[in-house]
Amino acid sequence: MEEFHMPLKENFQELVQHGNAGFPIQYYVNSLHITGNNVPMHWHPNLEFFVVHSGKVKIHAGNSIMVLEQGQGIFLNANCLHSYENMAEEGECCCPNVVFQPEFIAPVNSVINKQYVMPLTLNSRLPYVLLDKGSDWGRSVLERLDRVFSMMQEYGEIGRYGEVPRLSFKSTPGERECFEIRVMCEISQAWSELYRHRGELELAPAVKNEHVLQIRMQKMIGFIQSHYAEDVSLQDIANSASISRSEASRCFQSYLHTSPVNYLLKYRVERSMQLLRDSNMTVEAVALECGFSSSAYFCKLFRAHTGMTPKQYRSS
Repeated sequence: MEEFHMPLKENFQELVQHGNAGFPIQYYVNSLHITGNNVPMHWHPNLEFFVVHSGKVKIHAGNSIMVLEQGQGIFLNANCLHSYENMAEEGECCCPNVVFQPEFIAPVNSVINKQYVMPLTLNSRLPYVLLDKGSDWGRSVLERLDRVFSMMQEYGEIGRYGEVPRLSFKSTPGERECFEIRVMCEISQAWSELYRHRGELELAPAVKNEHVLQIRMQKMIGFIQSHYAEDVSLQDIANSASISRSEASRCFQSYLHTSPVNYLLKYRVERSMQLLRDSNMTVEAVALECGFSSSAYFCKLFRAHTGMTPKQYRSS
């Protein structure tokens, strides 16, 4: 459960500009090296296409959790709270993705934006769309993304997170000249597929006061991430969002499908993995630093989450 380090606001908005004003799209590769490695919960006002190139990934998007395997992908709508975790039993998991502004498809005041882009980006019941080869349009979108990834890998600028692993794609990048136009065309055609088949897309159930629920979750998760090393109770977590313990539990079950206390323990283990990897602290010291009162309980919980003892993880 090693966590990818990402600059975030307190409300989990990612503090990164993707691409630049002249070409507002950025190519990345989420490279999760061992089981449990993850990209933390975050959101951005941009659109994102993500594909599993190798391995198996658990994706939390909105109120849903799903596992995608090699060859499958997902479209993540603007402002969708999401995270990724490597679920492969062994080996690295590599997932190329592109993050771009809606304006990359069409200018804000254009007919194209109003008629074809906004109906999808403003649909609160469409936080994501799963992509696989089970349908002609899904296969078409994945093929277009393969071409986009190939071109962006070859000619795109390096993003905020630095160099990314080089992957092999079915498509060749072609010549550098006009690659930006080709990328824009492929993204636009992929979007056209989503729009033309919008009637087939599975919509999320309408959630009453979903905005309120997300704010509460952001407050409670933020509290846990700031106070995990302290003696934290369920009441403390609930108080951070000014709600009852039962409401806090309901929010976590609805959004993360776990309890507040289990999320706290999982987060403590994640932080301990970072200390085991990056410091010379003893296992006992790491346990105390991460909020565990007993090193024996820490070791038991660590093994339950990772399949390894703290010492085995450190040596690996």
